[in-house]
Parts: sequence; structure tokens; C-alpha cells
Amino acid sequence: MFTQARFFRFIYYLIVLAGLCLVYGFFIEPKTLAIRHVNIHSSHWEGPALKIGLIADIHIGGQHVNVNRVAKIVTHMNALSPDIVLLAGDYVNGHKPMGAHSDAFNASIQSGLHNLGNLQAPLGVYAVLGNHDAWYAGTQITEALQRAGIKVLDNQQQNITDKNTNLCLIGLADSNTGVRDTSVFKHCPIGQNMIVFMHSPDSFNLMRSDTVLALAGHTHGGQINIPILGRRVTSTKLGQKYAYGKAVWQGIPVFITAGIGTSILPARFRARPEIVVITLSGPQPQALTARPR
Repeated sequence: MFTQARFFRFIYYLIVLAGLCLVYGFFIEPKTLAIRHVNIHSSHWEGPALKIGLIADIHIGGQHVNVNRVAKIVTHMNALSPDIVLLAGDYVNGHKPMGAHSDAFNASIQSGLHNLGNLQAPLGVYAVLGNHDAWYAGTQITEALQRAGIKVLDNQQQNITDKNTNLCLIGLADSNTGVRDTSVFKHCPIGQNMIVFMHSPDSFNLMRSDTVLALAGHTHGGQINIPILGRRVTSTKLGQKYAYGKAVWQGIPVFITAGIGTSILPARFRARPEIVVITLSGPQPQALTARPR
């Protein structure tokens, strides 16, 4: 029998559980860092497997991301020995322009971007900008990344070739604050391995059909992932299906990372901060079937 005493005990436990979830979401999970290893097979990929490091939504200057944390993130990524590193935007926290911030905040942004220059990958480190970067000062962010030795691709492509790699890398401008230019796809010859990366998955609809792989961030994996209800706030028009992880867009393999920092609410719940290493290879071999005797 569900007595009044049991009812109040249930409410008490519910309040305690809610309090623990709030403490975890605001003070514990945002400070963690998951290292995700993802295998993706693409029917268009030709050549040896490629190891791609993916980092997004660092939000330097936020409550949980300071210059020291950026340095630790770089150390973790370098230890994973990626072939190439892609940075998918939103390096800055907040919604205000650079001139509205304190000198100390602006200095921390510069120091954090400088630390990203310590990323190491034999095929290079490349970046696109996100909406927060544009709101802060897109030109200054681009220049700081370039000074750090990172190439920023704004509706631009980069041919990356060596004895094992024949890659055409495309970086698209942000779908919210930039002007995307699909003519960049003309610079990737048919038959060349084409990887596209961008800040928001809302740019998936621009991709050429022979794209090998597309990568994005922006969603923070929903940032708050509520059991049963799921990732309700995704910041993308594509909804929960493209809020996090591996998916397919019109036959093209895609991956959306949960990123690292937070926005608006300085909390994460069941959407851990992460850096990702994607191993990209060709079509998965069909399982061999025994011949009938």
C-alpha cells in the first residue's frame, strides 16, 4: 500500500537524486574529458586507413575551459598520434564582441589559441570558424590560428598528397554567421578522396554526393541529454538524429562531436566533453560465406 509516509519518502529521494544530478551536471561532468575512438567505413575512400583527430567547441574563457585545460587537451590529442587534426570551430566562449570583454579575457583567448599551435600531425592541422568566433572577432581568431601554424579553411580546399594519401580537404564557412560558397567543391577532382568539415551539421546539405566523410560540431551533443527525452536542444535544424555521433546523410558517412566546452548553461549531463579520433577506411569487407558442398 502506497501510504503517505512512503509518498513523502519517495519525494525526498527524488529531490536528493535531482540535487545529485545538478551537482554532477554543473561541477563534475563538464570538467571530464572522454577520448572517443570511432571507426568509419566509406564506400568512396581509397587507400590506407586515415587517422583523423577531431576537436570542436572548446569555448575558451568559459567556466570550465581555461588556458591550462587547452594545453592538456592538446597533450591528449598528440598522444593519440593522429595523421591529421581538424578543428571544427567555436574556440571562444560567450556572445559578445572582443571589445566588450576585459583585457584578461582577451589575453586568455590569445593564449589558448597559441596553445592549439602545439598540436602535431604529419598531414597538418586545419580549422574552420564557428558562430561564437564570428560574434567575437572572426578576423582576429583566424589570424591568431594562422600565427599558431594552423591553416584556416573558409570555403577553401587543401590538397594533401603523399605516397599514402590523396586527399582533398574542404572547410566550409559557418552556416549561421558565414557565407557558404559551394563553388569550392569544383576544386576537388572526381575520384580524389574528399573530406568536408564544418562547424554545424546544418551544412550537410551542401555536400557533393561523392564526399568520403563529413565532420561537424556545434551541437555539444545536446549538452543536456535527459533519459527518455534525449537531446532536446541541439542547435541544429536537423534535430536529434544529427545531434551526436555517427550517422549517414544521403549516403555519406558523417560524424558530429559533442565538443568540449559549454554555452549559455555551464553544465553538461550525459554529453561528456570529448576529443575524437576517427579511423577512416574503405568499404567494410563482406563476410565470407561457406560454399555448399
